[in-house]
Parts: sequence; C-alpha cells; structure tokens
Amino acid sequence: MSQLADQLLTWFDVHGRTNLPWQIGDKDKVDVYHIWLSEVMLQQTQVSTVIDYFNRFLHHFPTLGNLANAPEDAVLAQWAGLGYYARARNLHKTAKIITHDYQGCFPQNLEQILALPGIGRSTAGAILALGFNQKQSILDGNVKRVLSRAHQVKGHYAQSSTLKELWRLAESHTPNIRTDHYTQAIMDLGATICTRSNPSCGLCPISNICKSNTDQTQLDYPNPKPKKTKPNRSIAMLVFVKNSQVYLQKRPSQGIWGGLWSLVESEDTPVSITQSMHAFDPSAKIIEQLPVFKHTFTHYHLHIRPVVISCPSSGAKFHLIDQVEVGMPKPVSKILSQISSLTHIGLNEQID
Repeated sequence: MSQLADQLLTWFDVHGRTNLPWQIGDKDKVDVYHIWLSEVMLQQTQVSTVIDYFNRFLHHFPTLGNLANAPEDAVLAQWAGLGYYARARNLHKTAKIITHDYQGCFPQNLEQILALPGIGRSTAGAILALGFNQKQSILDGNVKRVLSRAHQVKGHYAQSSTLKELWRLAESHTPNIRTDHYTQAIMDLGATICTRSNPSCGLCPISNICKSNTDQTQLDYPNPKPKKTKPNRSIAMLVFVKNSQVYLQKRPSQGIWGGLWSLVESEDTPVSITQSMHAFDPSAKIIEQLPVFKHTFTHYHLHIRPVVISCPSSGAKFHLIDQVEVGMPKPVSKILSQISSLTHIGLNEQID
C-alpha cells in the first residue's frame, strides 16, 4: 500500500463522510443502485446540489426496477434542473438493460459496466469499488485535483498525456484492501480539504508528502485549461397561449435539452418571429416581449428573447402547466414563472 493510501485511510477512519444519502442503509450490504445513481448525478455537479435531487429521485423511483419501468418523461421531470440531460436518458436506458439482460442485478465485470450507456471509466470504477469493494480506480474531478497537486502533474487533464499520467497515478495508489474506503477517502479529501480555491493544507492528511504543499504551489495545480472565448447565440422563444394554457413541444432525444418539453424557437429577428408565429396560427398576435436573458452552456452563451403570443384559432394541443408533470429546461421554467404575473394574458391562475 502506498504511503498516500495508508495516510488517507487513517484519516478517513476519523474524518471521512459516512452520512451522505447514498451511504445510508445496511452497512454490510450497500445498495449499488444508490451508488450508481449518485455517481451519475455527481458528474459535473456538486454534492450540495445533488443531495436534494437524489432524495427526490429515489422517492419517485425507489428501485432500479421502478426506474426501468417509468416513462421517460417522468424520469426527465425529476432530473429537470440538474442539467446535462443525456445523463438522465442514459440512466433510464441502463436501468432497462440491467432489468432485461442481468435480471435486475448490476453486473460486476468492468467491461460489462463500461458497455452500459452513460458509464465511463471513472464511474465504472466507482461502482465496482464502492459497491463491490473491487480493486478499481477512479479519476473524478476531486481525485484529479488531489493527484495533480500531490505529484505536481504538468498540463491540463484535457490533454491525453496528462490524463494518462493521472490514471497511472490513480492506479498506483489504489490499495488491494479497503478499496471502497480508499475511494471514498480520496473523493472526500478533494471535496472538503483539497478544494479548488483556499485548500486547507493544515488539515490535510497527506500534506507531508504533497509536492505542491512543499513548494507552496497548490493554486498552480491542476494547471488551468487554456481559456477560449465562448461564442454567443441568440434565439426567440415563442410562448403560445390560448385560454389560460401554454403550448409545449417535446424536443428530440438528441442534442441540447434532449427529450425535455420546451417552447417553440425561432431566430431572434422580427421577420423570423412573425413567420414562425403565423405558421403556427395565422391569427396569432404578439402580446408582449419580455426582456432578453442569458443562459450559459459549456461551450456557448445563449441569449433568449421570450415572446408571448396569443393564438385564438390554433388547433394544437395546449397544456395547463400545473397538471402536466414533465421535464422542462431551466430557461423555460423561468419564462413561465415570469408570465404568471402577466394577468392580462390569463395565466396567473394556472402557473405556479
């Protein structure tokens, strides 16, 4: 066992987190469904945000079988707000595969797990290490930061050579025994002590062997990713209303907000808005244009202009929002919340 692993395990026995929702239960038999769900939710998302979503998700889908048998809309509705919606769709697909191909029992073979939708190398390692105490390594954001600082690894992990070195280090430190505790320990260290800014090096159990602590270069590692200027895009979201109801359409499964229910979009120009609204309803009229707001994705900024439009003669199916439990993108929820105060369009009683 490496010195880093030994010192981490000693620290974990006293300071490790043991009361996270996915850790609670029979200590001799962890629920792998809980481990898998939490690991997927924790991709790109902090623990503090995930906890409420995790508890609410389990309330609706307490078992893997419940998740497999649920409609996609119901799954996406409980995921709405967490972002990166492909995670939810892949979670649903994987639950169906495990139910059908593995009789509802999570596979314990690395290759089989990696073949499941939405599960990469680190998530697979976490499932096997935490769920089955197998000797498998992980490399999530917290572990990357800990190892980058401890060994002063040059380069950003978006570079293949840097990522390869971090995986080598992760595997070299993963012990043959207590792999589950070690895995949780190194994640806890990154989340609570070796934080991105203002790390608490005085409390760190491996500070004596951390090269960055010795050289006082903690904030230099991990090396920052070269910054790129995010491009800007502009769209109009058309809020078609009729008789105190709003028109929503389900987006394609692939792409941004895949599978969620959203508003009709058009280019943010008067001509495009007019063409789109008259294609929907020739008698449509603009009631109000709300202020433009910005929604930021990983790769670009999206500027959204909400346009509230009356559609008296449309034959499309409209929805009473409070009677349809579907997943909606955050910007759409924001827009519907805004128009709830516009009493002159008759939505104030239907939209929370």
